[in-house]
Amino acid sequence: MTATARLPSPELRRPRTVLVGTLFASAAAAMVYFGVLALYVSRRAEARALGVEWFPEGVVELGPSGWIFWTLIMSSFTVQWAVQAIQNEDRPNAYVALGLTMLFGAAVFNQMWFILNDTGFSLDGTEAQFLFFVLNGTFIAFLILAMAFLLLTVLRAMFGQYSPRQNDGVPAAAMFWHTVATMYWITWIAVYVTK
Repeated sequence: MTATARLPSPELRRPRTVLVGTLFASAAAAMVYFGVLALYVSRRAEARALGVEWFPEGVVELGPSGWIFWTLIMSSFTVQWAVQAIQNEDRPNAYVALGLTMLFGAAVFNQMWFILNDTGFSLDGTEAQFLFFVLNGTFIAFLILAMAFLLLTVLRAMFGQYSPRQNDGVPAAAMFWHTVATMYWITWIAVYVTK
């Protein structure tokens, strides 16, 4: 018998069920969100074809929405920093990166609240105003879910549940965060830039 036959078998790696489940959840969230965005864009196109003004000029500003765009870009880098840090078992940097990502998420939420209040739209206003609220409300709901996922990930990391071999929760949270950020990036072009 050779010496290699007597070596102990390696530790089994846990199945990546969290990553696979998050992949399906991200795909479902994206389908729901982009369905709402498609409804918004199609109704806007129909209104323009009839010569109806969708929004009054200057009501929906590009500046605040642009800040959200760049904040979400920065948050994508910080959430990936957390993934890299947890894989290298660098917990202090993982905590800082996850905390910064959550701070960026809170800033996005604050800016979205400002945009919704600044427009002066009401739910019982025009169809354009109602769909604007529906679209942005859907984004805010997914943003809150992404932040809750990150908070759960931070708590699990603080209790030592992640290691370089079993760290699926952090990449899963990052995947969902990137999905939510992509939702806004496309919305920024489709709604705020092209108005």
